[in-house]
Amino acid sequence: MRVGSTVALFLVAAAAAAQGPSSPPRLASATVSATPWNAAGGGIAAYDVGLDETGAVVSAEIVQDVPPFAALLGEGLRSWRFEPAREGGRASSARLLVLGLFRPPMLFFATPSNPTYRSTVAPEEIPWPTSVVVPPHPPNVLGTGKVILEADVSSRGEVTAVRRVSAATAFDSAATDTARRWVFRPARRAGRAVESRVVLVFSFPVVS
Repeated sequence: MRVGSTVALFLVAAAAAAQGPSSPPRLASATVSATPWNAAGGGIAAYDVGLDETGAVVSAEIVQDVPPFAALLGEGLRSWRFEPAREGGRASSARLLVLGLFRPPMLFFATPSNPTYRSTVAPEEIPWPTSVVVPPHPPNVLGTGKVILEADVSSRGEVTAVRRVSAATAFDSAATDTARRWVFRPARRAGRAVESRVVLVFSFPVVS
């Protein structure tokens, strides 16, 4: 019986390997509109983005909006390009979370005691943050910047890897270090928590 079980497990593993690896989509190119100079506040805007088998964006549904930031994030979403997700070695459609965190134009500000994201109900097919850290504005850095990141989220909601997608800026370390500290409610598929990938856009305004 023990030998038979071992052989059966080997055959299952071999069949899975023959089908090829599975992987989430990977962002290839993206643009985000500039934040208006007179935007007084900040906040989180997020989209549930659907991709087809070629990696093209076919849908973008707002999950959370703090005007005008969802509009800014959404303006260029349809032109974003991804390397497609793969299931069993074949290109497949996918859904993923695209979230923008827009800092207020102040060096120091009070964090809301009950931020909106904690009461937002996101589709279970995409992860959703349960603990957000706002990136600090780097000292002695002038001007504005946007950092676009990919973050891998485990089935326990932990960020396991962060990759910068946008061109290098003076804000990169603040963004990547902060993203590693976020915690998510993991995505679910067929009722089970699964690994996923999110795209994070951290926007740094001119501070006063």
